[in-house]
Amino acid sequence: MILKKTENLCASCDEICQYINNEVKNGDTVRLSIGRVYIPGKVVTNNDGVIQIKIDSEMIKGLTTIDVEKLKEHLIEVEHECEDGICVLEATDDD
Repeated sequence: MILKKTENLCASCDEICQYINNEVKNGDTVRLSIGRVYIPGKVVTNNDGVIQIKIDSEMIKGLTTIDVEKLKEHLIEVEHECEDGICVLEATDDD
């Protein structure tokens, strides 16, 4: 078993939205914590931060589309897993 490198960062919600725009690619895995909602899944498309995710959990299955920019005030954490490793972005207050 090969362990992926994990990087933990703190970022503003705007910086997280920018990261999603620039770094999250089709086929990557994301785990979004938005408010009280946890959304894990594979990215199908990423169009300027509007991501379509295929969810395959025990309780919910199917495709969902999330406009991260519109929900940025409620972002708590984004975990992004790709070939290079895992990046965990924890939201900080935008002051």
